[in-house]
Amino acid sequence: MSDNLALDLGLFDEPTRPGPGPVTGDAPARIGAACQKAGIHVPSTLYNEALALARDGHLGPAQQHLQMLACLDPDDGDALLLLARVHAAQGRWSDALSRLDAATAAGALAPAGLRDAFETAIRAERSREEEHRARVAARELGEMRALRQEAKTLRSEAVRLETEVSETRERERSWKLAALASGVFGTVVIGLLLVLGGDDAPPAPVIIDAAPPIVEGSLPDIVIEPAAPEDLAPVKVGVPEELVPPPDALQVASGPRTHVVRKNETLYKLAARYYGDKSEWKRIAEANPQTGPDGTKLSLGMELVIPR
Repeated sequence: MSDNLALDLGLFDEPTRPGPGPVTGDAPARIGAACQKAGIHVPSTLYNEALALARDGHLGPAQQHLQMLACLDPDDGDALLLLARVHAAQGRWSDALSRLDAATAAGALAPAGLRDAFETAIRAERSREEEHRARVAARELGEMRALRQEAKTLRSEAVRLETEVSETRERERSWKLAALASGVFGTVVIGLLLVLGGDDAPPAPVIIDAAPPIVEGSLPDIVIEPAAPEDLAPVKVGVPEELVPPPDALQVASGPRTHVVRKNETLYKLAARYYGDKSEWKRIAEANPQTGPDGTKLSLGMELVIPR
């Protein structure tokens, strides 16, 4: 006995259940004898019930009845043969062929061609399994090829990108060197021009005295005669219009001050004109109730009183 088998057998170490009798190993035979003593023919009853269940399509219960019958009487070839057919109806072709061999060994006569049908079904099942495995393998192979092709494409793309990055860095390095060389060359050229162009510099400016010295007796005597009064024309001095005060500002300070409303004039403008502050418009509005509480009822030609 191998170590693995000994390990497996060591798993069945549960204690036995308490019962009226000792463990003898012939429980199925004792059950059958007890049933026969009670007037129940176990093989016939189980077989007939299993056959009825199988005909009604209840293959699971029929299988349980036949397995119980095979446990009570392992040499019941008819029960084993019926169990083989139940397995075949369930699509369990390997189990069906095994039960058929057991039934033949127990002396049951199998119908002609039943074994061939089971073996054909087993071969077909195996063929389908092989085809399924082949399809799975082909699909997996195709997926592996696709993955390899994708990996190859990714490697090529990575190489291309690395090449582009290397070329870009090389161009950047070349541009930096070119810029540095042009800067150095420009500096050298400017220095040479400054050195070589010293003789062509513009002449220094000549400073001339503002006026020559006056020597007494060097200038002729100049006599200026006054003009007659009638030859003098009046001189008009122009004054900017914005500096001319308004006519109202020339009124006597002690007298009343009035203003005639002109086009586009408002109390704000009048306050700025007379007081220098637009916020003083309320003084004019209070002195002239006809302008309304907000001072907006102005009309052309309206005469307003301007408080001092």
